[in-house]
Amino acid sequence: MTAIQSPSIPSPRLPPLEDEEFLFNTLAEITQESQETVRKRYAKECNDLGCNVREEFLARGFAPHEWCDELNEFYASTNAFLYETLVWNRRALKNEMRGWVGEYLARQSHGPSRVLTFGDGLGIESLYLGMAGHQVDYFEVSAKCLRFSQALAARLSTELRIIDDPKEIPLGHYDAIVCLDVLEHIPEPQSIVQSLAAWLRPGGKLIVHAPFWYLAPAVETHLRANRRFSGDWRTLYKPCGFHPVDGQLFWNPIVFEKTGGELPTCATLAKRLHLEFGGVLLGIGRFFNWPHIQMTRLLSR
Repeated sequence: MTAIQSPSIPSPRLPPLEDEEFLFNTLAEITQESQETVRKRYAKECNDLGCNVREEFLARGFAPHEWCDELNEFYASTNAFLYETLVWNRRALKNEMRGWVGEYLARQSHGPSRVLTFGDGLGIESLYLGMAGHQVDYFEVSAKCLRFSQALAARLSTELRIIDDPKEIPLGHYDAIVCLDVLEHIPEPQSIVQSLAAWLRPGGKLIVHAPFWYLAPAVETHLRANRRFSGDWRTLYKPCGFHPVDGQLFWNPIVFEKTGGELPTCATLAKRLHLEFGGVLLGIGRFFNWPHIQMTRLLSR
């Protein structure tokens, strides 16, 4: 599918993503790798998404799909995620998802929204939503991804408001939080969802993509312990006062409203049934995820 673009919303495929010379030069500067190495690693990533992370992950002796405290340093320091997230952000599926988020926020607000992008990697969602007119704060743990995001912002001649410490994120402040492809990596996603709820104002929206079911060699950092949350919003989100109000069938993404326990009034019965059916399909992935993996491989190309 292709997101319908509003005249007031920029294309989700930001112009620097089309300029490979800029991308390769930026990668070389940040990683301190040669142009030849950068181009080889990037081409390899295009053919096998996730390969750079997987190779370094296994080289360090980490167990696939299991958490250890050393992964904190891995996320903060590795070059591998630069390649993975850059290739992923150029794929049609990710651009469709980003465009959907932009269109949703445009429909929901009559003016700029206060948005937090939590774990936004290269900052592309942050820049896109900022260019769409929203007031965006960006948080990311990887220092190298932060440097890449700053290079993108400079290339676009736009502002990127970075929050360095989650303790600096204001409580009850945001109209929307965008958290894409983060929770499946975290050993205790319940604690993060609690924090996301605390940072939202009452009635605020949490926009999430978290493929908990996706355990495959392409994604060694997705945690097996989190697979139980696939398609189960009542266990992970409802205790924090969230209820689903919108989203795509396979929750890529899904939107929750912070209601404080009350059922939301903005979700139609048809929309609720649509999201519940998607949850049933994703719930199968808790036990049998082969069809989900094959479909994801097909769509991600």
